[in-house]
Parts: sequence; C-alpha cells; structure tokens
Amino acid sequence: MSNVIYGIIAPHPPIVIPEIGGKRIKEAENTKTSLEAVSKKLKSLLPDAVIIITPHGQISQATIHVYTSHVFDGDFSAFGNSSIKIKCKGDPVMGRKILQEAKEAGIYAAEIQESFLDHGILVPYYYLAAAGVNCPVLPISISLSSIRALFEFGKAVSKAAELSGKKIAVTASADMSHRLTPDAPSGFSPRGKEFDEKLVDLVKNNDVNGILDFDPVLAREAGQDALWSIAILLGALEGSGLKSRVLSYEAPFGVGYMVAEFI
Repeated sequence: MSNVIYGIIAPHPPIVIPEIGGKRIKEAENTKTSLEAVSKKLKSLLPDAVIIITPHGQISQATIHVYTSHVFDGDFSAFGNSSIKIKCKGDPVMGRKILQEAKEAGIYAAEIQESFLDHGILVPYYYLAAAGVNCPVLPISISLSSIRALFEFGKAVSKAAELSGKKIAVTASADMSHRLTPDAPSGFSPRGKEFDEKLVDLVKNNDVNGILDFDPVLAREAGQDALWSIAILLGALEGSGLKSRVLSYEAPFGVGYMVAEFI
C-alpha cells in the first residue's frame, strides 16, 4: 500500500492571504474556503512530512531541484507585507532518499540547500500552518522537461516514501491560465478559458493519461504554471488508490485557481 496518503492541487496567489488581499479576498472566497478545507483534512491525517511542489524558485530546463535544508523561512515582502513570517522544519533525509530513487530511475534531479521559500510554497503553506500542520516540509521545484518525465519523478517520490516508512502528503502548487481577461498578468488569450475548462474536467475525471498527454500548444497559449507540478503529484499518487475531487474553480483576477484533493 502506498505511503502517499493525501494529495492536493492548490493555487498560489498571494492575494488570497488575508493580510495581503484585504477586502479583495472576498472575490476569491471559494478558493480561500477550499484551501482551508484541504488544509484541515491534511492535518487530520497526521502525515510525517508534506511535500510541496512549486513552479517558482530554482527552476531548470531539465533538472528537478529537491530542497534539503533542515529549516526553511520566508515572507511576503515582495508582495507588500513583510510582517508575515513563515518558518518550518525541513526533511533532508527524505529529500536525499528521493534523489537516490530519481538517480536510479535515470531522472535528472539535484540537491539544493536554498532555505528561503518562494510564494509557490508560501501560499499553500500559510493555510497548512493556519490549520495546525507542523510536520516537516520538503519543497521541490519543477523542471521544464516533459510532463511524462515529471510523472516518472513523482513515482520516485512514492518509492522513497515507501522505503522510508513515512506517511507523506503531497501538494502541487499550481495556477492555471494567466490569460483569462484583457487585464490578466500575461495578457488575454481566448484559449485560456479552454485550457482551464479542459484541465478541471480531466482532474474531475481522474484522467491521468489525459493530463500527461495534454496538448502542449494549448498549454503554452494559456500561459499556465499548473501541468508540471500536477504531473509530479500524479506520479507520486500512482498506485495509492486515491481519487480526485475538485472543491472549487474560479478566476476573479484573470488567473484560474483550482483547488482539488486526492483522497
């Protein structure tokens, strides 16, 4: 039986942090409520560690980076609020087990000892911490290699969890199209909505192959940073028997936000 006990897809807009979003957070209330719900669920399962996969941070074309610091910290000063301080424990032993399994599988992955966390990790972790989660966190940065290669890396994550004997939860930090409205961060594309609708439907239907074979032209046109981290999550979940449930989708600021769980 798999040692990966829970999976989450979570967006990472700093505006859903109450101290940053202020009154505007009401425009993303569904996302906030869903993030609170999955964080409480994760807390109730008492994992030994939480892996958070980020599409920001130390990104390489071919190499996945596994963060092996003993402690991590971060703040939201880049988003106008330096008062929120995040500190958490790392899991370097688990990180190195993952690297070993990836090496044996012929996957490009490398250790990195960066301790300052990017917002792709900080936003989901803010909600986990608020729910009382205090187990070690293991950040992983995507590479821009093929979706199938990232899926294989996820399988190495699962194998490492099994060998470690630890119960692991995995969060894929993932924003969807950044091109949904004329004032969206990456400009407007009519295909942004098409991308989001298709990906939400694939996740709802637990269609792993549909996600792994997603049209790369549509993905590029949508201006998304979701598929890479979701592919790693799906690899980690293979054989776990966990099934998907989409809690919410909305796009109040020109970017698609989906919250989903695998349970």
